[in-house]
Amino acid sequence: MKSHPLTIFFRMIRTGGKNFLRNAWLSIAATAVMVVALTIILSAIVLNVTAHNAIKELSKDFKVSIYLKDDVTAAQRAPLEKALKANPATASVEYVSIETAKARFSDSFQSDQKLLEGLSLVGGNSLPASFEVSTTDVDKITQIGDTAKKAEFKSIVDSVTLGKTDAKKTIDRAASARRFIVNASIFSALLFAGVSVLIIFNTIRMAIFTRSNEIEIMKLIGATPNYIRGPFLVEASMYGIIAGLLANSAVYAAILSLGSKVSSQAEFSATYTFFTDPKTVLMMLGGAILAGVLVAVISSSLAMEKYLRLKKW
Repeated sequence: MKSHPLTIFFRMIRTGGKNFLRNAWLSIAATAVMVVALTIILSAIVLNVTAHNAIKELSKDFKVSIYLKDDVTAAQRAPLEKALKANPATASVEYVSIETAKARFSDSFQSDQKLLEGLSLVGGNSLPASFEVSTTDVDKITQIGDTAKKAEFKSIVDSVTLGKTDAKKTIDRAASARRFIVNASIFSALLFAGVSVLIIFNTIRMAIFTRSNEIEIMKLIGATPNYIRGPFLVEASMYGIIAGLLANSAVYAAILSLGSKVSSQAEFSATYTFFTDPKTVLMMLGGAILAGVLVAVISSSLAMEKYLRLKKW
């Protein structure tokens, strides 16, 4: 049986489409389960990126304050500043002079006149000079404090404050939520992907049994294994393509409806900008369709390997 390659290709597409419609209810079930699995995977990606960007933004304001003793000279504090910058956990180091500290205090409490009067009475020197150090990783923030507490800096360092406790708790909760989202999403996606494989496997198996006489005739007149296998692969691929389109549409509907409401907040603006970028949209769509097609083709190939017995002639 020899035909033009394009004729064979279009025949596979046409027959695969007919099989998809012929087993409508099973096709809908297989596609629906795969939509759930792909939606979970895409949602996990979105939530993971959101949590990462939120933690990164929150970490910018989480700084280690290293207060210096009175009358510390620039030459004396230079080795400490160099050591802080050399620390792998350090993102940036800012020296805050007594004058700068006083100006910041006045700006922060300008509405509290009594507090400002009290500061003027005790003198500006009551606010010490300090280094404010931001970190690349909140979990490694103690490394910065350990650097400042070394014996060689004991003569110039008065005290070390590791940021605000409530900010640390917020970041820790965000990190814990991120880990939970990733683990739960992986488990759920694998579960639904497994169910998808079983449903598609049984759908292709039923299609093979339904067309057993037709397949037998094709074998007798010399059809190649790939000629018989093609329509079943097309049918399975349709599950993946439709599921990928629907899952991606559902996730992006949520991004556009919810994301637009929080995009003005610093913690979420980077995430919204990233996922609404045309390149990201196409990448997410392509990835969803590819994942769906792979799951569908693998499960259909398993069914054909077991029930078509194409290797026996």
